Amino acid sequence: MSSNTDESEVIMLNENEIKNSSSKVKQYLAALTVSFGAFAVGTVLSWTSVALPYVTNNQQNSAQDFPTFKITHEEEALVGALLTVGALVSAIPSGCLADKVGRKKAILITMVPLLVNWGLISYVSNTWLLLLARFIAGMGVGGYCVVAPMYLAEIADASCRGTFGSFFQLFICAGILFTCLLGPITTWTSLSLILAVVPGIFICIFLFQPESPLYLIKKERISDAEVTLRYLRGPRYQVKKELMVLQKDIEDSCQKSRSLKDILTTKRYKKSLIAVLGVLLFQQFSGINALIFYTVPIFQASGSTLSPTLAAITVNIVQVLATYVSSLIVERAGRKLYLFISAAGMFLCLVTLATFFYVKSFNSEISQGLGLVPIISMVVFMASYSIGFGPIPWMLLGELFAPEIKAVATGVAILANWIFAFLVTFFFPILNLKLGTHVTFYVFSCFMLVALVFIRYVIPESKGKSLMEIQKMLEN
Repeated sequence: MSSNTDESEVIMLNENEIKNSSSKVKQYLAALTVSFGAFAVGTVLSWTSVALPYVTNNQQNSAQDFPTFKITHEEEALVGALLTVGALVSAIPSGCLADKVGRKKAILITMVPLLVNWGLISYVSNTWLLLLARFIAGMGVGGYCVVAPMYLAEIADASCRGTFGSFFQLFICAGILFTCLLGPITTWTSLSLILAVVPGIFICIFLFQPESPLYLIKKERISDAEVTLRYLRGPRYQVKKELMVLQKDIEDSCQKSRSLKDILTTKRYKKSLIAVLGVLLFQQFSGINALIFYTVPIFQASGSTLSPTLAAITVNIVQVLATYVSSLIVERAGRKLYLFISAAGMFLCLVTLATFFYVKSFNSEISQGLGLVPIISMVVFMASYSIGFGPIPWMLLGELFAPEIKAVATGVAILANWIFAFLVTFFFPILNLKLGTHVTFYVFSCFMLVALVFIRYVIPESKGKSLMEIQKMLEN
């Protein structure tokens, strides 16, 4: 670890020696590679929308390449719910695993449940095996969502950390779109086998990426950390100062307690946890997962003349394009501005959708022009979500937590995120049935109003700051 000599050496380094001449090519390569795992996660999330109709009671299948068993509506709900339950189970252990074996190994381990999931689904013979497969898939999804944002934040310098964070959401959206496009032209078995290739490819390409330099320093593997930094920053970059600063910061953080009690009682830890939990809550209670899972039923209920399947694909394409644009512009303005624009846009779209369904409850004969309102609202909603509440909560997850609490705090945050996701997806159809679709969308819009206040007064601005500068800001 660093000593007084190290600290004085840092101070003595002149500006020419430490001038940032880093190449970002290797950083982008590592970020894109690890984000390809999010593509695999996206295929798991969207699989139900294209595959479950084959095993519901209202569709007949031939024995070849399709399951011969059927599931009830209650079992169909369980197929979706067990994914979130599996994610809940793996959230906190995954953070601890990342601290024990390293970010890279932990990420690779999260792909194993996805491979098992696709293997079981490809040759599933009964409902229980299907439910088990989805639970196992959830464990992989939950674990990846814990460790990947940590890795992305720790390999990047401050100038490109925001862009890398947006890759996470971009690849999830791409995986969702890929599955939606593949579903209509494949069978149950061929779809599962094709999607099983995705985590296999990820394992092969991610094996060649380096471990997180922060993890290596925490394990006192200083020479390995220097090699990794030199690889990521380029051969002309002077890594000496960055390495010494990281050593000192990690040494300071390792001397501090890291219990959950300390996280809840220490000012900067508590502020970072509240900020992250808040954005994750509003991310889910925007209704995003409910709108994705129930896109086809929403368009069917709207009475729109556009094909529900085509409408769903259109919405997914818009989400991918908007997330890609977000990755290009995310570093041009602050995190808070994009979150504010995102929340405001989603609020307007949710109010529009709610009003549409309220009017429709009184007049079921809606003209074709008015019938386009749902798809326009959904498209704008997805665009608004994708520039703010889609990518930025995952960025904040990697940016706001101090190194000494990152594993535990990230696990807690992801655990909470999946609880929020479960509540929204579970209660959305119930609220629709009991109170009406318009009431449900009005409820979501109220959450977005509160989000605007939360963003203004609670979320810290982390753009352009190093991880340690963010901690000093939280302290003050």
